[in-house]
Amino acid sequence: MHPDEPLPSPTVTKALAKAFDLMKYDVGLLADDEAKALSDAGIRPGPVQKSAREEPVALVTTSRGDVVAFLRLPHLRAGQEAPPEDMIARISRTIRAERKHARLVVALSDWGWLAEREYLAQRPDAVPDILLGSGWGSGVDGRFESGKRCLWVRSYDKGRTLSEIRLFDWPDHSGTSGWQSVDAASTTSLPLSDKYVDNPDVSALFQ
Repeated sequence: MHPDEPLPSPTVTKALAKAFDLMKYDVGLLADDEAKALSDAGIRPGPVQKSAREEPVALVTTSRGDVVAFLRLPHLRAGQEAPPEDMIARISRTIRAERKHARLVVALSDWGWLAEREYLAQRPDAVPDILLGSGWGSGVDGRFESGKRCLWVRSYDKGRTLSEIRLFDWPDHSGTSGWQSVDAASTTSLPLSDKYVDNPDVSALFQ
């Protein structure tokens, strides 16, 4: 959903929901307004597409047995340019709890560029190892913020790119140090140009 554009028709919305299911994501974030729009249209999203209200944390275990915790950040009210202090405190408590069993904590946000930047600039007691941002504002190819404890990545508007993140070391959860080096991770923005062939199953949904 885009704040300056009307909602697509129920037919297109239903096709979009099916298309996301075909992509076989492990974890998805539905903004509150997106979840409401789907519900109003009588569309049930896929099993991994959840809002922060429905499922605040999702755990994924890698093929090597390492646990990655995905934290869906709570929705901000319209007009809020930064998360309030009590929300930041709750997020920090959740991150500390998840670090007891997860080697990596990834936060999923729909706050927009400004609120995410303000959150990281406050340097909370506990920040996610990676913040995957979305919502209004510019994309971020990948930069370390909040005392180099958090890698901030934002996709570009209207799904024009994919963000690839490669990890070469785990962050340090023994204290507040976080990433041991900026060389522990690298990010690449992959533009979705016409060199990629359309998936026929997805294309068929929109014919």
